[in-house]
Amino acid sequence: MRHFLPTLTNFLVGSRRAALGALALIPFVVSGQEATQPFETLIVTATRVPTDAKSLPLNISKLDEETLQELEAVHIQQAIAQVPGVTTQRGNGQESLPGIRSAVLTGAGACGSVLILEDAIPVRGPAFCNVNELFDTHFEQADSIEVTRGPGTAFYGSNALTGMVNVNLSAYGPSYASIEAGSHGYFRAQGANAFGNTIAQRLMVSLTHDGGYRDNSGYEQAKLSWRLSGGDVSNGFEAGVSFTNLDQQTAGFIEGEDAYLDRGIAKQNFDPEGFRDTQSLRAWSRWIKQLSDSQSTEFAVYARATDMVFRMHFLPGEPLEENDQIGLGWQSSLSTKVSPSLLTVIGLDGDWSAGSLRQSQELATQGSDFLAATIPAGIHYDYQVDAAQLAVFGQLTWEPGEKWQVIAGLRGERLDYDYNNLSLDGRTKDDGTQCGFGGCRYSRPADRKDAFTDWSPKLQVKYTINDHWLWYATLSSSARAPQATELYRLQRDQEVANLDSVTANNVEFGVAYISRNLDVNVTGYHLALDNEIIRDADFFNIDGNRTDSSGVEVSAKWQLNPAWSLNVSGTYAEHKYASDQLLDGININNRFVDTAPKTAGSVWLRYKANDRLKLSAQVQHLGDYFLEPTNQFTYPGHNILNMYASYQLNDTWSLSARLLNFTDKKYAERADYTTFSYQRYFPSEPRSVFVSLRREM
Repeated sequence: MRHFLPTLTNFLVGSRRAALGALALIPFVVSGQEATQPFETLIVTATRVPTDAKSLPLNISKLDEETLQELEAVHIQQAIAQVPGVTTQRGNGQESLPGIRSAVLTGAGACGSVLILEDAIPVRGPAFCNVNELFDTHFEQADSIEVTRGPGTAFYGSNALTGMVNVNLSAYGPSYASIEAGSHGYFRAQGANAFGNTIAQRLMVSLTHDGGYRDNSGYEQAKLSWRLSGGDVSNGFEAGVSFTNLDQQTAGFIEGEDAYLDRGIAKQNFDPEGFRDTQSLRAWSRWIKQLSDSQSTEFAVYARATDMVFRMHFLPGEPLEENDQIGLGWQSSLSTKVSPSLLTVIGLDGDWSAGSLRQSQELATQGSDFLAATIPAGIHYDYQVDAAQLAVFGQLTWEPGEKWQVIAGLRGERLDYDYNNLSLDGRTKDDGTQCGFGGCRYSRPADRKDAFTDWSPKLQVKYTINDHWLWYATLSSSARAPQATELYRLQRDQEVANLDSVTANNVEFGVAYISRNLDVNVTGYHLALDNEIIRDADFFNIDGNRTDSSGVEVSAKWQLNPAWSLNVSGTYAEHKYASDQLLDGININNRFVDTAPKTAGSVWLRYKANDRLKLSAQVQHLGDYFLEPTNQFTYPGHNILNMYASYQLNDTWSLSARLLNFTDKKYAERADYTTFSYQRYFPSEPRSVFVSLRREM
């Protein structure tokens, strides 16, 4: 597979000039009539098929097509930042770190806490998450993006610990072509062609070049997706293929207290050798069949592959990591309308993935004698893992009265690992010789098998007070098995990582108000993460730790009058360590979790003068947060102002512009602290302008 995806990349991408020329022709080359969507797509994430939002859990936020088109996000973080409870941070280029109802998560398996989906299909296997995997989605062409806050439903299990992000692409939509140019050598060309009649199809392409604000930090990205849909909501089928390629020069952290305030330092790249090359390919098909008046079934099959090579510029010796995975799986469910007030769903899901990882170093490590002796050149890790998951679930929706609804679900999962070490066991050099100072840093465990079984229950009660008001309460729990990197990528004296699954226990209460001009949703929650996996002071991967999070999330959409509207989202949350752990002699129990801002949100004022002109201004807020667990160093937070404008020139042509960071604020996209580098930051871009021209066919 390592040869398949790069070969496909070269074929599809080729030279950028040729690819852009092909993109411009798409709407003219493919003939056919655009299909009309037979039903309105509402929420997909909760049940994997389009479902009326009124019957679903209320912790799901949806960004619709109009909002996404207005934002024209360069990075997906710019879109999901509109959702309360989301603190996902942007890295350099297209990289990101996830955070939903939690601190911004880092570490080998931290990405396993947020499930990333495209059209309700997991982007990665349950054992092989990656913190940056949002760049594997074709969010630029999304029909909608749904964000679930808190543990997932019974329809999803492992890795839906604190939340989910589902990027939906549609076979229905306009044919169009657009070009966009922006600051720092940014250029993006996109196009879509919708064709078909009873069977709708749509081909979507996004090609991006970014010169990068910082030195040697640009990227080129190509994404191609195809979607097909036929039938209707009760008897239908759909299919999709998505391919992505990212060729990125990666800029690392800048170091030093408040270094992000110095534009001269912020622009520099002190890790010019950093890069990331990655490809992904996914294909899937889904069938929905009405078996009788009271029974229907849903079945989906999928295949996926990823291939990634990147320079680990943040580690001593700057090793090279090569990882890949292939996977196959299915999703199935049977829905039965037992009575007018009772609906049951049962299902069986399966996923098989095979992944490999190789970490190697070409040159001797520079630095102290200790680093040079314990981190030798050669192979550090080289292993393969087969992961097989089988899950069974059930959910019932009961309406005991006109105003009451009860949703109860339970999911059980079994995940089996078969690990094969392709290098020498232990912490020696790759030729079997010993390292000085007691042994090499990297420890390779012997071949082994591991298995994890987890249960995820959920109970929600919803009461509709009247036509405008409702309240709901939810108890839920979810789990994630340790990721392959947590189990088999060990260090120092650790030969075996005896880890159990991480669990999340969530309780929340919400009130919603819905009227013709105003929608408001207020949710309070407490989320406890138990048995969290960390790397301790001895560099061992251990579990048994806990964090507690409590917060309030607010979202509101207010149509002030036919021309003006106001969108508000906000979060206040406290995230604390809730177990004893000593760092530098300090017990961090009851201290605030690092990289976990208490406040975050946005205020977005929009003006629509007529069918042609749209103007809006948005203030995004991120509060202060601690940089490390002992709470001695902080980042002060920031507020930034973005401006948006679009004008419909005629029936087919439109022009839009975005002015991001209008006040030219100096801030950090991410800040943290290590004992080696002290404060370090990913600096923000200065004021940036983007202009796009679009033609719809």
